[in-house]
Amino acid sequence: MKVTIIGTGKAGSALAFALKKAGFGINALVGRNYSAAVKIGKKTGCSSVYRKAVQKSIDGSDIILISVEDSNIKSVSGELGRLNIPDNAVILHTSGVFTSGELKIKGVKKANLGSFHPVQTIPFISLSHSRLLEGIYFGIEGGEKALRIMKSMAKKMRSDFLVIPGKAKAEYHLSCVLASNFVISNFYLNSLLSRELGISESKLFRSQKPLLMNTIENIGKYGAVKSITGPVSRGDHETVKLHLGVLHRKYPEFIEYYKSVSGVLLKAAKRKSSKPDFKKLIKLLG
Repeated sequence: MKVTIIGTGKAGSALAFALKKAGFGINALVGRNYSAAVKIGKKTGCSSVYRKAVQKSIDGSDIILISVEDSNIKSVSGELGRLNIPDNAVILHTSGVFTSGELKIKGVKKANLGSFHPVQTIPFISLSHSRLLEGIYFGIEGGEKALRIMKSMAKKMRSDFLVIPGKAKAEYHLSCVLASNFVISNFYLNSLLSRELGISESKLFRSQKPLLMNTIENIGKYGAVKSITGPVSRGDHETVKLHLGVLHRKYPEFIEYYKSVSGVLLKAAKRKSSKPDFKKLIKLLG
């Protein structure tokens, strides 16, 4: 099958190499960063590179994959609506939060529209096959034909898929953000604390990596509630009080963040065990 990729940024470039490796033909690339799109085209055997979607960019394509910022999906859909879409072509976007309903393209059946979101963090534009999209999951949603094509795409890329109900797309994306971006917020605060310790950020991370990885393993094996350890799980208000003291003195802007996250942990800790006395901790956290 032949694919046109509109948007050759971080996700679009990774998809170009992954789909090429999986046996798909890269029919055309469309990217505002034209020089980067040309480089990706040369390395994926695609000589048809354009700055915006035009008729030649979609002619002969079985799949039109829109990989642009969420706010630009509607404008790209508008551009496609002025073109003659190939018969039976499937049109997909890679947004994690928006549904296939964002793709309002005249003459294209709802069955042929979908969303194809990689459950992966992609920090840079790919100029080679990074394998970031192998062994992962794709969150897929859309019409009957689109779902069938997306399942095949994921499998051919040696990955798997989760079928997401359209009405729960925001919940799905929230869960992805919690799993990735919220972890980074913790390590941003750690980068500030590393200065107080006189230890480099990288060395502090290396020292805590086994702790992080074992926590992840425990969550996979036992679930979040049974994996809780630390002062909140013990009802240890004295330790939490010391933590808050540090934040009051050094980083007052993070006090509410610490209290909010500790409050979530407290709810989970109560589900794990009713033995600790949480009264003083509840009062401390407000």
